[in-house]
Amino acid sequence: MPLNKDKILRYSVLDKCFQDTANYYNMNRLHQAVNREVMRVYDKTVSIRTIQEDVKILQFSPYNVVFDDDLREQRYYRYADPDFKLNIVQSLSKSEQSAIRDTIKLLRPKVGDFEKATPLHYYMYLCLQNIAIGNTLTFDFPSVEFENNGELAGMNNFEELAKCVMNKQPIIITYCPFWTEEKLVFKVHPYLLKQYNGRWYLISHPEGVDYQIATHPIDRIRDVKLWKKAFIPPSMDMREYFNYTTGVTIDDSPVERIVLKISNSRYKYVETKPFGEDQKEVRHDEKYNVIDEEYHIIKFKMRINKEFVSLLLSFGDDLEVLEPQSLRDKMAEKIIAMGKKYSVAQKDCTEGV
Repeated sequence: MPLNKDKILRYSVLDKCFQDTANYYNMNRLHQAVNREVMRVYDKTVSIRTIQEDVKILQFSPYNVVFDDDLREQRYYRYADPDFKLNIVQSLSKSEQSAIRDTIKLLRPKVGDFEKATPLHYYMYLCLQNIAIGNTLTFDFPSVEFENNGELAGMNNFEELAKCVMNKQPIIITYCPFWTEEKLVFKVHPYLLKQYNGRWYLISHPEGVDYQIATHPIDRIRDVKLWKKAFIPPSMDMREYFNYTTGVTIDDSPVERIVLKISNSRYKYVETKPFGEDQKEVRHDEKYNVIDEEYHIIKFKMRINKEFVSLLLSFGDDLEVLEPQSLRDKMAEKIIAMGKKYSVAQKDCTEGV
């Protein structure tokens, strides 16, 4: 008989408790650990009698759990074999199997378009294919590891925010800026969740403010509530806008022609990971006729914002901005200011030597 989702969740929590050699779990602590997870997932609790029955069942076939005898005498539960792990297999219902097949069909065209597909698309597609043919997936030793900051705050709101974006549902967010602990309340029309540099941001239109689009890091969003208001769609194509934007800053900056000189040692990096979709190498140009074989010249279109400037600065002396002059001046100002700080630091460090 296949396990239902409630039992799978309970057994998974118990399995982790039984493996934990740093803590001692009696029946009350097992009950508390299971209920924390059941409450988080299903917003309900189970009785201690249910946990007692689970522990009893797990000691028989097909699980055959054996507990440490010495600890059992003290009414604690821990596997006798520290390497033991429950093999919990969930059988899919016909409706779940049908849903997976439909999802595979939905993803297949996306994966087939190599220019638009992402590694996540490929990974999801392969996982679903394995599930569809009956293979059991385990994530103890993942085959693909995506960038993830486990300490990033605010991820508890991610699912709710994603649903509101997908369903075009206006929301009221309680937001705490980085520079103050004061909590601000915004009524917003959510448009996009975007990740940049390991952090997630909500892109939205805030009601009753001067600016049309706002960017809020979700780790500063303290609360999310639904707002009964007609959804106002974005006045811009978000995908097209971010095609020419580095990071998440949205402003009125125009798209400009950028020309950069890149050293040979870093050119392969920007060739395989371009700044923009339209990046091209300049080989024959009246203004920039490349003669020196020590560098390459590239051009592309981009909005100039703080994230883009920071990205260029990260290349150090392997990069020089040739156009536009305004960006060249901005880079020079930053470099001069940095030079002054390090000059003062050097002076301070050498005094008294």
